[in-house]
Amino acid sequence: MKRLALTIIALLGISVLCGETLAQTSFPWPVTPFNSSQLITGSFCEYRDTSNPEHFHNGTDIPKADGSPVYPVKNGTVVSLSDVGSSAYVRVDDIAYVHIMPNPALTVGSSVTAQQTVLGTILPGQGHVHFTNGYVGSERNSLLPGSGLTPYVDDWKPTIRYIHFYQNNTTVPFNNNTVSGLVDIVVKVDEANGPPGSPTSVLNNGIYEIGYKILSADTQTVVYLPPADGWRYRFNTKPSNGVVNTVFFGSLSSTTSHVYQVTNTVFGDDFWNAAALPDSDYVVMVWAGDTHGNRDTLYQAVTTTEADLVPPEAPRLKYVRETPTGMEVAWYPNSDPDLTGYRLYFSFDNRVWNLFGDENELKASASDTTINQILRRDVYFRLSAVDDAPLPNESAFSDVYAMSNGSFRYPEKVLIVDDFERTSGAWNLPSHDLAVGYGQDILATGFSYDVAANDAVVDSLVLLADYDAVIWFTGDEGPDGVTIDSLEQDLIETYLQGGGNLCISGTRIAWDLDPEGNIYATPSDEAFLHDFLKVDFATLVESPAAVAYTPDSFFMWEFTITDLPYAPDSLNGVTPWNGGHEDALFLNDSSAAVSYSGQFGGSNLTAKMIFLGFPLELVDDAGGGQYTMEGVLNYFFLFTGIEDDPTANSGLPREFSLSRNFPNPFNPSTSVRFALPLPSEVNLTIFNALGQRVKTLMNERRAAGSYTVQWDGHNEAGLAVPSGVYFLKMTAREGSGFTFEQMQKLLLIK
Repeated sequence: MKRLALTIIALLGISVLCGETLAQTSFPWPVTPFNSSQLITGSFCEYRDTSNPEHFHNGTDIPKADGSPVYPVKNGTVVSLSDVGSSAYVRVDDIAYVHIMPNPALTVGSSVTAQQTVLGTILPGQGHVHFTNGYVGSERNSLLPGSGLTPYVDDWKPTIRYIHFYQNNTTVPFNNNTVSGLVDIVVKVDEANGPPGSPTSVLNNGIYEIGYKILSADTQTVVYLPPADGWRYRFNTKPSNGVVNTVFFGSLSSTTSHVYQVTNTVFGDDFWNAAALPDSDYVVMVWAGDTHGNRDTLYQAVTTTEADLVPPEAPRLKYVRETPTGMEVAWYPNSDPDLTGYRLYFSFDNRVWNLFGDENELKASASDTTINQILRRDVYFRLSAVDDAPLPNESAFSDVYAMSNGSFRYPEKVLIVDDFERTSGAWNLPSHDLAVGYGQDILATGFSYDVAANDAVVDSLVLLADYDAVIWFTGDEGPDGVTIDSLEQDLIETYLQGGGNLCISGTRIAWDLDPEGNIYATPSDEAFLHDFLKVDFATLVESPAAVAYTPDSFFMWEFTITDLPYAPDSLNGVTPWNGGHEDALFLNDSSAAVSYSGQFGGSNLTAKMIFLGFPLELVDDAGGGQYTMEGVLNYFFLFTGIEDDPTANSGLPREFSLSRNFPNPFNPSTSVRFALPLPSEVNLTIFNALGQRVKTLMNERRAAGSYTVQWDGHNEAGLAVPSGVYFLKMTAREGSGFTFEQMQKLLLIK
């Protein structure tokens, strides 16, 4: 139907592809000198990304110094005006003069005279007047020959910078100018509205018209001519802003870079069907012109082929987890019919990636693999899919998942559940690596962890009951999706009734589960929110926000919820419910975090739950995420002191370690954990900033195990020490002569 519409236009002899040709008179310029050609710094219908959403420029930008007077180009009546903001304007009948401070003598209904009445002056910092010819929705090009702004001299042709090829309606490029199937031809053009040496803003404007055709390899024969003699756009009137990213290639376009999808039209998506031509070499010819007949033409050699250049869908990881002999990675199988297999990559820093296995080892039928190695460190994984094309296409990567592999200090095992799938909100990338940050914070606190997708938990591939604690994050889910669905609610309820420890984190969990926030929430959702998450929805809080702790909180510091790595539109403010304890406050006094320790759902087993009304991955303030995770895990796994029998734990540490003290900063006391894989002579001593000994916390032999010791901020004489920086030094000597030494900084604030 789109091709038919263009064909009808061509047959009728109408040369306008973007709106009707509307007769208009010529008129002088709105700034002095009125009857001399002016420079242009913004052309009609060029791309604009200066506001959301992107749009067509609906007028002509005429540069002039700030404070310069602006005049009407024809007699008329003021129909509207505004003195608010940088887009202050005066509209005289069907013409608007924007970025000017209106003349205070003018009001709606005032009569004005061309080239005499001062409409206003150009606003500070604007440096131009935006001249809009036509009412909103029917704007016209003001630089057409014989009409509009007159006189206008334009002796400078546009410049076509490049011709690129993409798979139709995607951002996936064809490599080496070899194309197949449905092709988008993407062209960058700079329109010059002044001589060389003019300011960049004069030389990089959008064009008036553009078209293309396909030629034989020797350029002597036209082998494909699109409708309307190849013309795709001619901007006499402004199209709807709804097609701006059909006309322009959005990922490469900006206010200063105009990249056109010349295979499309203002009627919608279109393409060059390379498959309609025999596989061979051809030349794509693109031409672009301005309103005064200046043109540039560029030729690009291209080869058509039947090769499949469409990559498979990105695979989804199920889980990565530790096994007694190493690691296991599992994924949901892809459904692409031409799938060959998968490529599994690993990293130790989430920056440098190495290939562990390719499609020759991980066939299309594979959905998991095991790695029989104990590395004693955390490991990151991501997966891609590969098809059977002659030149294999590799998909985008999956999310990045991580695990600790033999690197834990304490026996408790933590599961990170990734329930963040939304890509239509603040996070708009196809994949994420947020689980990595959670894992790093857990590992720094001394615990081991696995990562699983929420679907793997729902599918019973990963059992919550196998873990001592679960960190469940939903990120920015909520506004257009479900945070915790009914199946997930049942699993969480069962886990808590079984005595588990749960921390759940996200932007809109309470809002989504409470009918007062989300009208689609059910009574069952609200009961789960109240009885198992122990909160009630209170309000949505604008992000970023500051959080302060309350007395007896598992938080012991203030921090900020930031807009990195993504900027959510709001966070959850909640009210404690049914025994929940308020732990932290947003600035507007709605609770940000609630904890609960007790029985759930009639069970006689004690479980612990922490609700965070913000994504933990957005906590800032120099290690604030790690401090928060330390607080969470200390709340779950309290140690009663150094007199505990460490052998009562389910396992022994695998290495010597000294953990960060908690809380830090502290007042009046702080706790320190350390681990011994072997019986050792242990010395723990506090020093001040001058290196003077303040207090010895321990100097004795201890069995292998994990310990906690406290310092109450007093010296050997029992006197309270002043605020300041102190240092804790740990020395551990075991029987073979090995000595472990480590020092860490403590900050006492009174």
